[in-house]
Amino acid sequence: MKMLWRPTSNNSKTGNIPQGYVGETKEQTEASCAGCKWRRKDPVTKTGGGCYYWQGQTQGAHQSMRVRSQSKPKEYTIEYALANARRTARYIRAAVGGDPNVFSRDTVQSWHDKAKAAGLQGVLAYNHFFKDKGSHLKGLTMASCDTLEQADEAVDAGWRAAVTITSHKLPGSKKQQLRKMPEWAGQIYTTPKNRRVVLCPAQVGRRDCNTCGLCDPTTHQQVPIIGFLQH
Repeated sequence: MKMLWRPTSNNSKTGNIPQGYVGETKEQTEASCAGCKWRRKDPVTKTGGGCYYWQGQTQGAHQSMRVRSQSKPKEYTIEYALANARRTARYIRAAVGGDPNVFSRDTVQSWHDKAKAAGLQGVLAYNHFFKDKGSHLKGLTMASCDTLEQADEAVDAGWRAAVTITSHKLPGSKKQQLRKMPEWAGQIYTTPKNRRVVLCPAQVGRRDCNTCGLCDPTTHQQVPIIGFLQH
């Protein structure tokens, strides 16, 4: 299994930073996400589905990378991405598509080490399988949680957590989201164990992931849970 990396991005939420996608084939990416509720809507319960990667345009960008990497593999390595990143890049975003659980702890640690050696601050990555097949990545990825109860479980187990807030939904475009900012910025969410959830600044303000860094799993221990409004 490989991560395909690119040095830049036009994603307004993350900022123009290096980004990695899991898998040289669609089947590999699928395998990394097997069991995730956001992958597909359950035909019986009608719940789940809505993954921004599998139901959005990002998947198409990944497929283009897969094709081009066959003839120019060196241009899709983390080394190439870091060497050609914008000078303003502070972080790299791993597993934009797919889940990092399929990589060894040593491999994920190497992303952190290489990013810092290149002068960046760290790696942003989310692990939906933190309780089982991704448990070996504690401290190197954020635990990606489906509920506030699950976020409590993750923090109790020593993780920093990112949780999807499903009680409210944001409109789709960044411009529409910013128009809604006063409404969302005032919302306060707490877990059943009374932990405060800090809403993603890129969703409720004018920052991006590159200038924020709250989802760096190795830092900000005083902010254990980041919330993402479903969009």
